Amino acid sequence: MVLAAMRPSPYPKRRYFACGPTNDQSKFIFWGDLLALVPDWALATGNRDRDISHSDLTINLRGGATIKVAGLDRPARIEGDFWDGGVIDEFADCKPSVLQEHVLPMCVRPGSYVDVIGVPSGRNHFYSLVQQIEAGELAHARTFHWKASEVLHLYLGTERAETFLAQAKASMDPDTYDQELNASFVSVRDICYYCFNATDHVESCPYDPQATLFVGFDFNVSPGVAIICQERRYRGDNPHVDRTEDVTMVVDEIWIEQNSNTRKVCAELLRRYGAHEGEVWVYADASGASGHSSQTSGSDLDLIEKCLSPVFGSRTISDAGGVVMAYRSRLTMDVPASNPAVRVRINSVNARLKAVDGTIRTRIDPKAKHLIRDLEGVQYKKGTSDIDKAGAPDLSHISDAFGYLIHRRHPMTEDWMIVTQF
Repeated sequence: MVLAAMRPSPYPKRRYFACGPTNDQSKFIFWGDLLALVPDWALATGNRDRDISHSDLTINLRGGATIKVAGLDRPARIEGDFWDGGVIDEFADCKPSVLQEHVLPMCVRPGSYVDVIGVPSGRNHFYSLVQQIEAGELAHARTFHWKASEVLHLYLGTERAETFLAQAKASMDPDTYDQELNASFVSVRDICYYCFNATDHVESCPYDPQATLFVGFDFNVSPGVAIICQERRYRGDNPHVDRTEDVTMVVDEIWIEQNSNTRKVCAELLRRYGAHEGEVWVYADASGASGHSSQTSGSDLDLIEKCLSPVFGSRTISDAGGVVMAYRSRLTMDVPASNPAVRVRINSVNARLKAVDGTIRTRIDPKAKHLIRDLEGVQYKKGTSDIDKAGAPDLSHISDAFGYLIHRRHPMTEDWMIVTQF
């Protein structure tokens, strides 16, 4: 794109775009690279302060060409005049109609072009576009396909690439691995937690009063829920469960069917585990900072801390003679400023349930019957990355709580996702 904008042309005021789903994404993807790629001698006056607008994200070049970075969440940003070419990245996350209705009608000059790139995301509009091209329905379009598994061998060398891919297989679920590292248009599954299987994952998980207790909260009135987990080495007889590191053990769940609030869920937690001797870590819906569901004073997160601190707030540290040396809090609130994207959180749960190499790192006690029902039944809305809460309003709450906990402790990081482009 930069070379095209720098070449001589009979057309004055040529325009080139670099777009992504949003303005912030587009700036993150393109702006720094464009500033580095365009030399001073190619600028309109040779003065970077005069020819580059950091507010409008535009670069003016010698010969009258302009390069603009913009987000396609508001197509009006690129409407109003013709374009000579450009690129759309992360196309799978853009609005489905933006290419046909807003971009292509503006690219009608001879020699104009559009590069559409990105990582597959199910069988959405990106998949449909590729299918049209490969079927010969779009005569002037072509597709090019690179797998990360191929690119990495060139970039890292065979040994390092194979190590990287082995790590990915051990930490990602099969669909995400195929999508992100094999650039495959994996068929979208309606079931969110497709890696769950009761035969593989459900068995008795005894509670250890001295091991750390991990508690996940989701904030609702009907039902009020929490999930209780511990992590330790597996000693059972399932050959597929990881024995090299601690696995997640779901030892219990709290489910208050009607007229609940955060204080009631905490009271039930203390009734069952108030005598717990180890540390307690809390994970929760980050929106709980606003306190929308507790129906009592203070935010949900504030209420959790107020309810649990008197019981789990401190541990006495004494010397050999029994003299108190210090007090250390046993309660840790580990809640991020904002929630992860829904699909990212669900991917983390699926990867913890079963990785590409078949390794299982989650055990669920049969008493957690509502979580089991969730993992078997929660679905996506058709054609979206959102959970279908309207179709089954009693589902998803306790698996959301589990997801906040798992993603915080064992995130399927996006490090794997930056190396593959379609």
